[in-house]
Amino acid sequence: MRSISVSKSPEDDLWDAKYFGLILELTEKNASRYEVQTFQLLKEKFLEVETNGFVITYTIHRTGCSSSFAAPEGGHGRRSWVRMGWKKSSKIKALPNFFASSEANMLLGLD
Repeated sequence: MRSISVSKSPEDDLWDAKYFGLILELTEKNASRYEVQTFQLLKEKFLEVETNGFVITYTIHRTGCSSSFAAPEGGHGRRSWVRMGWKKSSKIKALPNFFASSEANMLLGLD
């Protein structure tokens, strides 16, 4: 079997550090807000959160969660979905990180 080698540039490493560092920072900074959002989303199945002029919409599904946001004044947005499993406990564990990654994507302008 042949292995595929993917070389990463120093810029890729810097971007990864910035992206994952931002997710960690947001998770720590907003832990209590993310906890409230988690239980609100599980109860209502739909949640809109406004942050930095953006509105992020979350929808919980049987096996995961989706998010979407649009830039202010009609700019580009992003939609994403992540599998979290069937169990409520799995979703409780995964949602705070999903909230942080959604906000990081928005803040970094990822399309």
